[in-house]
Amino acid sequence: MTLKVLPPAQAAFVDLSEHCVRCRDCRPNPKPGDTKPECQEAAKLYRAWFDLWREEVRS
Repeated sequence: MTLKVLPPAQAAFVDLSEHCVRCRDCRPNPKPGDTKPECQEAAKLYRAWFDLWREEVRS
């Protein structure tokens, strides 16, 4: 079996996905008026993924 190296944006998305599946504080579908705070780790991982994805799309 050959390991496939993912592009940076895809690897960042996998990190975000794995975090959200395992984190008790992540909420998949927040409802309007939901007072539960956003998971800070998920927000950080999302921002990292988005920045990498944007760079890949621009190049």
